Amino acid sequence: MSAIKTKDIRSALLSKGFRSDNRHHEYLWLFVGETQTSVKTRLSHGKSEYGDDLLAQVKNQLGVSKKQLFDLVACPLTYEEYVAHLVQSGRIKTE
Repeated sequence: MSAIKTKDIRSALLSKGFRSDNRHHEYLWLFVGETQTSVKTRLSHGKSEYGDDLLAQVKNQLGVSKKQLFDLVACPLTYEEYVAHLVQSGRIKTE
């Protein structure tokens, strides 16, 4: 992997159905409609970039591959495609 700026991760996720729960660390929870799912990740306030180790943790928390994580941040992977992937993989259920 390579590094991704924390602000780019935050911005991409907020535009893709995540909402922030700001505490000591910032938690981003995925919402489908008004329903909070179990999919979340934590972003550190003190990190300006996420390198390989932290990106590996984020991709696991979000239930995506390395390529999908980069696509999620760079925007080729849409909210609808991401939610469909999570449903298909059994990570979330929609009604």
